[in-house]
Amino acid sequence: MKSGQTEETYVNDGRNTSLALGDIWYVVSQKWYDRWNRHVKYDGDHPGPIENHDILLNAEISEVRDEMLENIDFVFVPLECWNFLVKKYGTSTENTAIKRQVIEFGEFSKQLKIDLSGVKIEMVFGEIKMKRILSKSDTVENLKTVMDEIFHVKDTERRLWLKKLPNNFILLKDDQDKLENFTLSGDNLVVILETKQSDGTWSEKYSSAAKVQTNFERNSSSAFGSSKTVDTDTISTRSMTQANLTRSVSGGLVGLNNLGNTCFMASALQCLSNIPALTQFFISDAYESEINEKNPIGNRGDLARAYGDLMKQMWCGNSSTVAPRHFKSVLGRCAPQFSGYLQQDSQELMAFLLDGLHEDLNRITNKPYINQEDAPENTADSVAAQRSWDNHKKRNDSIITDLFHGQYRSRLECPDCMKVSKIFDPLMYMSVSLPRKEEKIREIDLIWLDPERRRTRYKIITPREGQVIDLLYSAEKVCGLSADRMMLCELSQSIIESTISPTQKLRDIRDGRYSLCIFEREPQLPVIKVYNAYKGYTSYLKYFGNPLLMQVPKREMSYKEFVIALYMKMSRYVQLTDEALQSEETLPFKIKAVNQFGVEQSHDLCDEDDNLSVTMSSGKPVAYIALVWDMDAKDEYFKLDECNAVDYHDSYRTTKARKNEVNLEDCIEMYCKQETLNEDNMWWCPNCKDFKQASKKLDLWRLPKVLVIHLKRFCYSRHWRDKIETMVKFPHHDLSLKKFMLSTDQSDVKYDLRGVVNHYGGLGGGHYTAYCHSVADDKWHVYDDSHVASCTSDKCNSPSAYVLFYTQQEPDRINGSSNGFEPMDVN
Repeated sequence: MKSGQTEETYVNDGRNTSLALGDIWYVVSQKWYDRWNRHVKYDGDHPGPIENHDILLNAEISEVRDEMLENIDFVFVPLECWNFLVKKYGTSTENTAIKRQVIEFGEFSKQLKIDLSGVKIEMVFGEIKMKRILSKSDTVENLKTVMDEIFHVKDTERRLWLKKLPNNFILLKDDQDKLENFTLSGDNLVVILETKQSDGTWSEKYSSAAKVQTNFERNSSSAFGSSKTVDTDTISTRSMTQANLTRSVSGGLVGLNNLGNTCFMASALQCLSNIPALTQFFISDAYESEINEKNPIGNRGDLARAYGDLMKQMWCGNSSTVAPRHFKSVLGRCAPQFSGYLQQDSQELMAFLLDGLHEDLNRITNKPYINQEDAPENTADSVAAQRSWDNHKKRNDSIITDLFHGQYRSRLECPDCMKVSKIFDPLMYMSVSLPRKEEKIREIDLIWLDPERRRTRYKIITPREGQVIDLLYSAEKVCGLSADRMMLCELSQSIIESTISPTQKLRDIRDGRYSLCIFEREPQLPVIKVYNAYKGYTSYLKYFGNPLLMQVPKREMSYKEFVIALYMKMSRYVQLTDEALQSEETLPFKIKAVNQFGVEQSHDLCDEDDNLSVTMSSGKPVAYIALVWDMDAKDEYFKLDECNAVDYHDSYRTTKARKNEVNLEDCIEMYCKQETLNEDNMWWCPNCKDFKQASKKLDLWRLPKVLVIHLKRFCYSRHWRDKIETMVKFPHHDLSLKKFMLSTDQSDVKYDLRGVVNHYGGLGGGHYTAYCHSVADDKWHVYDDSHVASCTSDKCNSPSAYVLFYTQQEPDRINGSSNGFEPMDVN
């Protein structure tokens, strides 16, 4: 740290330094960082040792939870700042450090980023399995070095096999191949270390089922061993003619190689590819004559050409996989938000792509200015709707408009003057909310006052909304303990992170961040929370075991009485002799006053009269103490396994979530139902000349030929984020929206399901796939990046369904011709 530089500026300046390839940075929990910030900025409480448990999924391999977001859940600090913070504050456990490397990413425009997720590798040698996280920029040579150290085979002739499927292995022969080249279907790898047999030969266990690759080029093969790959950078399809369609080998049943977190793009492209009228339009070159290069809000036709080329590769080529690099490059230029290789939202990509294709293919070259006004109050809906649609078509006319655009009516009513406003707007897709499950299953531990009882683990059903007292009442029913004798805490390993008030909202409890624990207590007695710790080889306390709750009687209590009472609370797993309890000098631990986060406080618990002193000089009561064990005594007297032992209540095995299913019709009904606008989204009433919380009602008026329904599974607010895993039951045939239609012109229209985008996993990551019905063979298929396989239609209905694609039933609709397409009338 430079002379005159404060701790705050030193760390913040370090965090703002530019990234350099290969540099090491560390991940720090935002929660600890905020405590540190308050400490150095406002002279707040000592932050305690660095603690990262709340952002870790697997502490042993420093695996960060998928849903963690930078500057919300964690921050990055460079190596020098990390060393400074560790030297000053220490770490809570040996597994606190989360070390990450700066890597290069991007196919065309190279950029630098800190490799947060890395590559999770399960390393196998015989019956031994170990997990580690390495950087995506590490090579096979680096991997060999790590495995040599783990399995002690450095001087042995060995080779590495990458496991793809139970009977599919790849021999890793090129030491300079980067690990990122092997992560096309996710960041988890299984690598097997093989050594020669005693007779000096290699076993045929792996080689007999292997696919040997000497140069494993990025994106050149799928994780499922696809046979052929075509790269859209090197093969031109602009000269393909209609005659090529009948000679198609792939017929659209083509995988898209993952270029690095591009599954979101692949899933949307596969669904759009299986919209027959749209794909026929592109592979027949009909789009060429409609490219609008002069549209100021278009992309000079670049996006349409790139999409058309890609469709021809998928439908008219002879390859089983396509690497969509050219399309990805053009997409990134047209929409910078998709230019990198971070995971994105498939629905957002789909919405941009449809809008971008529309502008590139807009038949209107000179858009007239049209003033959007409310229709006069006595105007019939049919007249107002047609006028609005005609105005829309004067500015928007393309294959996308023909297929995907519909129309809805928005009706607003002022609650004061009853002024009604009706507006007819175009509709390209419907984003429908999902009814949230009203109940939630929570796992919770109960630590009893009776020292002979192990802690008991329960599963209880609580309301999703409500207060913590509702949770306590639910726990009361299964454990028999009165709610007023419960104190609910969030535990972070061996530390009580927070005590939760009964009036706190349940939604503020972050799932998975901390474990929930109820301590039994006597309601009227003061509480002291007790930690177990040791100093090890540093001056900082390392915590272990479960915390305890000590309640001190209001009468004066001698220090020795307190020690004996404390020992009785631990007697199930700590065995001491009578001599050890005689004085403070003979105890195998020292009793120290600490703060909530385990930092020592300057207070002597034994006063001059050998009585217990639980009031600090500041007048505050002692709320936390730590039993600081001698390391040898800890190993001799403290039975850690018994301390951590858990008895499982029957509710843990029998409590199951009630089946949570809704129908698609319910979701559309929520989309259309009347609602009152909130204070952040008020409507300007032209009569009252003020913003009003008007009532709003949506109704469908004109239905598109291709109906896209987005199931809003992701919920965000200022304090919490969640993914709704509700099962939505949707029909595969004969979907009717008649009950939501104001117009009777299309009341008999029905839809058939054509494709489904799926999202697996949590927030901030996960994986996308697609289910699509192909007209090439009239079957359903699953598209998982480069892998394509036939499946049954019932697979489509799952809690992972995210975006649904329907096409209208029409008399001249496709019935599966030899080349997979027949024209669909879109006029």
